[in-house]
Amino acid sequence: MSISNKNKTIFSIIIPAYNEEDAIADIIKRCLKESENIVRETPVEEVEIIVVNDGSHDKTPEIAGQFKEISLVSYEKNRGYGAAIKSGFEKTKGTIVSFLDADGTCDPHFFIAMCNKLIKEDADIVIGSRMTKESKMPRIRRIGNLFYVALINLLGNAKITDSASGMRVIKKNSLKKIYPLPDGLHFTPAMSCRAVMDESIKIMEVPIAYHERKGESKLNVIHDGIRFLKTIIDVALIYEPLIFFSSLGLLLLLFAIAYGTYPLLYYLRFKMIPEYMIYRLITITTLVFTSFTMFTVGIISEQISDFMMDKRREKGFLKGLTYSLFSQKKLIIAGPIVALSGIVLNYKAIWQYFSTGKIYVHWVYIVMGAFLFLLGLQTLALGVLERILKTLRETKISRGEYLRRLKQRGK
Repeated sequence: MSISNKNKTIFSIIIPAYNEEDAIADIIKRCLKESENIVRETPVEEVEIIVVNDGSHDKTPEIAGQFKEISLVSYEKNRGYGAAIKSGFEKTKGTIVSFLDADGTCDPHFFIAMCNKLIKEDADIVIGSRMTKESKMPRIRRIGNLFYVALINLLGNAKITDSASGMRVIKKNSLKKIYPLPDGLHFTPAMSCRAVMDESIKIMEVPIAYHERKGESKLNVIHDGIRFLKTIIDVALIYEPLIFFSSLGLLLLLFAIAYGTYPLLYYLRFKMIPEYMIYRLITITTLVFTSFTMFTVGIISEQISDFMMDKRREKGFLKGLTYSLFSQKKLIIAGPIVALSGIVLNYKAIWQYFSTGKIYVHWVYIVMGAFLFLLGLQTLALGVLERILKTLRETKISRGEYLRRLKQRGK
């Protein structure tokens, strides 16, 4: 697949800059120097460099403005790292766009390998991975990056190594797949997370060198770290809610099984549950009920996500098994049965209460009966919600087909 336009293949480098007077001149010179190599060693025929001065109150715009070979976009107020990059994208004329931090940490020479990878592999995004042995990344940031990468890979079933690299190459026509993106420093992890969780986006990596920055870092490890985590969770809730919630549900279920092993063995041996275990049983039933709730929320959220984004995602083995166990027909049938079993389990207690005003049965029946009744009602509710979503989806498809036919007749 060719990503050249009708005239020539143009490669655009965006350099977002906020108070980078110590480093901006050097990074511009390095990009200008590599421009010839990029044209010579890749299918690119022209390189354009755009510096976006994002409200700097030092000499950054004056220094950048001295280079006539580049384009300078300048804003009076700071709008954010992501906003500066997106603004640069809007100004480009290239079919391949990229961005590079202005602090001198990344080497523009690696744009050659990244650009070739993008074209050869027909990828949408190529990340410059800083997670090499030679990387000069501060230890605390390396640890944080490893955590975020592990979380993104778990939720997206991927194998990227760097979630927040500030050096990337992207097909310009692929931007519509990953937008919207935030304006702040969490722009890059948001992009990584969206790309990983969207099966239509092909994301790849190239190892790059990473050096100590020039000047003071704008990244606040705690504040921005929390923002990164929130961004990853938000994207996961949109693209892979079932994986997110079912992971929590499975964890709670495992806790419940582990905590319930002793009461089960005790009952099998002595055919009774002692009084002191009441708190343990209440905890176990709460864990199991909450686990089921997590699976319920995950399934409904994923179906709503599919409906809103008008797509059907492929189901792997675990997802297929989950949907099979929680199919609407099974739930609508099982819900009333489970709820009724909770009532039957307590029919003596119910009779005692209405006939004498007191209850004499063992408390374990009350706990289990209430648990089964609530579980049955939630099961039925999940089945009904799935039925509603299925009906809405079929209605939407039918309406779309009807409008398409009307449009064809109009032609």
